[in-house]
Amino acid sequence: MRSQDTMNRFTTRTSRQTRPATVRIGAAVLATATAATLAACGGNGSGGGGGSQSADGTLTIAFDADAAPTGYDPLLYSQRQFEFFASLYDSLFVTQPDGSVEPSLVTEFSNNPENTQTTLTLREGVTFTDGSPLDAEVVKANLDRRSDPDLEAYGSLAPGQASEITDVTVQDPRTVVITWAQPQATPEQNLADTTGVIVGPTGVADPSSLETTPDGSGAYVLDEDATTRASTYTVVKNDDAWAADEWVWDTIEYDVITDPQSLANAVVSGQADIATQLDPTTIDLVQSRQSTVDVGGTIVGFPVIDKLGSSTPAFGSEQVRQALLFATDRESLVSDLHDGSRPTSQFFPEDAPGFDPALDEEFAYDPDRARELLTEAGYPDGIDVDLTVLGQPDEDAVAVQSQWAEVGIRLNFVTATSTDQVFAAVRTDPVIFGPFSVGSNPAGFVAGVLYGGFMNMQQAQEPDIQSALGAALGATGDAQQQALTDLNRAITEHGWFIPVYEDVTYAGYNADSVSEPAFAGTNNYLVLSAVQPAS
Repeated sequence: MRSQDTMNRFTTRTSRQTRPATVRIGAAVLATATAATLAACGGNGSGGGGGSQSADGTLTIAFDADAAPTGYDPLLYSQRQFEFFASLYDSLFVTQPDGSVEPSLVTEFSNNPENTQTTLTLREGVTFTDGSPLDAEVVKANLDRRSDPDLEAYGSLAPGQASEITDVTVQDPRTVVITWAQPQATPEQNLADTTGVIVGPTGVADPSSLETTPDGSGAYVLDEDATTRASTYTVVKNDDAWAADEWVWDTIEYDVITDPQSLANAVVSGQADIATQLDPTTIDLVQSRQSTVDVGGTIVGFPVIDKLGSSTPAFGSEQVRQALLFATDRESLVSDLHDGSRPTSQFFPEDAPGFDPALDEEFAYDPDRARELLTEAGYPDGIDVDLTVLGQPDEDAVAVQSQWAEVGIRLNFVTATSTDQVFAAVRTDPVIFGPFSVGSNPAGFVAGVLYGGFMNMQQAQEPDIQSALGAALGATGDAQQQALTDLNRAITEHGWFIPVYEDVTYAGYNADSVSEPAFAGTNNYLVLSAVQPAS
């Protein structure tokens, strides 16, 4: 299944160089270079960048990508889009700033002793935009869409996946019973944020209507007159919504600003209260005039696609895949290109459960070991690796190309003529490259993307990964922690992903107009309901 949001960002990453040779350019240099632009945006030239130009009661957010490129069906998108859709829709569970997952449309939930069934008690008094009430039937109707391959949000819940739902039963109007194919000890994590969004009965009955008209129970409704798709989305408070009091803003305006410098200028000048996600080349500028918040959790690297050796026979060898791990000099790449990022040899972020510092030591840069593994696998003269790119290859990939060449791994960039060719490469190239928002629930990402999604289109099987994943999803406490550690190790040891570094996501904000925004734990999206006016 194609991941709409993730794959769009993967395409963008391979189509342009996003960072210069030295990321942390001096703030004074950037500020001088952009002075004229900032003046045009309304900046007053003071150290604070001036107050926001938003009207009273309005929160203005600048996004680096279109918030709803294929319409208003939230289930078409990955978790990051909850940053936008949380204003229009409610979810069964939501991730808090501290990373915990709490009930939202659910008031109570419980598992059976085997952790194979979850009973949800639904909140009363919730209505959708057409006046229809939330009930068990509409929740079932939503979850029954899980077999639709176009719904990115349901990747891990779909048939055959690690968090597969096999049945949804309406017990009474307020009670839903979910049956899982495998034990799920923490079901709330499977049904949080975008994955747990509930679309109203009109939208479920006719999903094509969502292309132009949202159908949610959120605290806001779309102001169609003030909205221009792919440019500006405006939502206004619905005072009758059940959670209206949890959001303090009368109006939220989402401005789409895809140019990195313009995005930074918007928050520096006060045109926007918040700008996310900032390009690393603009961070010093924003910090010199406004404020920033940041979070890790984004792993940049090479998912191994051809684990069976179907198109590139060498990749059927675990030794070859391990050779790529040892051939990658992460320390020097981060030092040269990504000041502030963290070199890593593992798929799990540093602040996520299951992170294992020992893996970074065991699989550190060792070109001699890489050559030994290639020879043991029967490739003493090295191998050729094709990587499809749209436009110029990313500078990180170029740096890795030189590193791999030293051990005989010849990385060849194949220039695509269309985005469709890039998407098709997920089925043919041995590896792809990009940033992947693993976040605070890495087991969910593995279940829905790395093992059960577009990173494994061949449906390759690895017993160590599968058993550890099942244990991680089916356990709690110390047992879950050990299973997550085992899962992280299995991914690394079997060479299913070649990590390079853990990146940091930045958002800029105007401290004169809003409180410090918070990310949803280690996920790379903000909890907008928590944003308050500056005190």
